[in-house]
Amino acid sequence: MKNTGQSGIPIRTMVGLLLLKRIYNLGDETVMAQWLQNPYFQYFCGEAEFQWEYPCDPSDLVHFRKRIGEDGAEKIFQVSVETRKDEIKTKDVLVDTTTQEKNITYPTDAKLLLKVIRLCNKIAKQKNITQRQSYKRTIKKLS
Repeated sequence: MKNTGQSGIPIRTMVGLLLLKRIYNLGDETVMAQWLQNPYFQYFCGEAEFQWEYPCDPSDLVHFRKRIGEDGAEKIFQVSVETRKDEIKTKDVLVDTTTQEKNITYPTDAKLLLKVIRLCNKIAKQKNITQRQSYKRTIKKLS
């Protein structure tokens, strides 16, 4: 049997990266950047010597999470908490509300165009300027 393709990334590395990501509330790219700079992160993930390259592409974390599923990722985190439960002295839970969705609409070209047309029409009406075109049909298509 021929051996084709790239060898897999060690499970300890992938689980370690997921735990570090969850513990320090990092994104996929940031956990990789931290891993590259921090020898403690590398040791935690099973490396014996300092590495100068990423262990994998950040997108591999996405594929790994899909492979183990949400329950698998939660189970990994629960086991890590269980192993250190004697060191956890508080039962307080901190909730970070900065990640909650906000009711904000971002400006788009269409919204800005609508605003400009409406303001120009308003100014023209106030100054009694006769316009060649008011763009009323265009506004209906943009809204």
